Amino acid sequence: MRVWVGIGTMAALAACDVPQAPIVTGPDGQVRIQINTDGLTCYETRCLDIDPAVRSVRSIGSRTISIPGNIDVSDGTIAVAEFKELGTAALMAGGTGSQR
Repeated sequence: MRVWVGIGTMAALAACDVPQAPIVTGPDGQVRIQINTDGLTCYETRCLDIDPAVRSVRSIGSRTISIPGNIDVSDGTIAVAEFKELGTAALMAGGTGSQR
């Protein structure tokens, strides 16, 4: 019985281990997150689907929204504070069937 509990615990922990996006230093010395254009960009506990080509972002379960004009993603990176701002905006967009 303890073996099954141990396997279940390990599976739950493995499911929570999200691959983190690479961190780079920008020309201004600021820490920036490298955007994954082939899927989710994850930092800390949040994952976003960011498409710099069309300037859109989506949180899992939410609608796709435009990236705010004050956030620059043209170089394929995003500042940590901007990533958090995008995450908040994406969550506020609402999900499928949302009136927002």
